[in-house]
Amino acid sequence: MKAKPTIKIRRAQKADQETIVAIFNEAVQAGIATDESQAVTVADRQDWFAQFDDRHPLWVVTIDGQVCGWCALEPFYPNHAYADSAEIAIYIHKQARRKGLGRALLNFVDQQIKGHLHFKTVVAYIYERNQPSQNLFTSCNYERWGHLPNISKVNGEYRELKIFGKNYPTA
Repeated sequence: MKAKPTIKIRRAQKADQETIVAIFNEAVQAGIATDESQAVTVADRQDWFAQFDDRHPLWVVTIDGQVCGWCALEPFYPNHAYADSAEIAIYIHKQARRKGLGRALLNFVDQQIKGHLHFKTVVAYIYERNQPSQNLFTSCNYERWGHLPNISKVNGEYRELKIFGKNYPTA
């Protein structure tokens, strides 16, 4: 009998950067989930990696020790009035999709927010054609809060962003 895989979530480390970028670049190549039209490098993302800290963490999800996805809680807007809000992003390696990793990450984030991060609001921006992500967030109690029609231009095509959000009780 095959042993059940071990799924773990932990803070991302410097050694994970190459894998995180590779997973992101899968989404770039697919053309449905990112603002990028060309692959990025670890060097391109150094400022992005540097922004993460105890308040705005970057996590990875592993299966049997292998990084298969990541989740970021980034500042929502660079103004102190939005300090209790975060933007969330989740990316899963294409061979690890449909194994519950996205749901595991969103449930983990819920626990972290309720336990010690104490955000009031978490927002996700999801492109209109990324139906799997919309389904994931909806199934984890995020509500569709709106949309931004033709807000971005990727590969010469205007795209709509759907806005999903979740409010948490204040302490």
